[in-house]
Amino acid sequence: MTLALETYEQLGSSDLVSLVEAAGSDHLGICLDPANCVARLEHPIDVIDRCAPYVKNLHVKDFAFTRRGGWVGFTLEGAPLGKGLLPYEYMIRKVNPEARGINRVVEHWLTWQETFEATRDMENSWNAQILDTMRQVDKALP
Repeated sequence: MTLALETYEQLGSSDLVSLVEAAGSDHLGICLDPANCVARLEHPIDVIDRCAPYVKNLHVKDFAFTRRGGWVGFTLEGAPLGKGLLPYEYMIRKVNPEARGINRVVEHWLTWQETFEATRDMENSWNAQILDTMRQVDKALP
């Protein structure tokens, strides 16, 4: 059994890497989700670079910032893969999940769209977009 601790804002990625290194076991690693670390003001590329050697699982979830009403503050929310700020191709190249047997789990930060039907339709649209983007990136890799 392997346990993968997810990157999240409650614990910085440097501390998470230190914990995994201190354990010194191939059965403890990291579930890499760079979008979660943005709330801690960690840059996704820094998180990817830091965690890549210890990744046991990937969460594929794109995200974006938008200005709030009145231009005061920001909202951090999901975006279709390739339309937000997740450096997906960079992450795949750095982690190399196919060669390492690492699973990719597709996630969404999809906001409610006023009705179940509208939310479902948007999720289905995002799913198609995500799968298309993942296939394009995989095809482009050496």
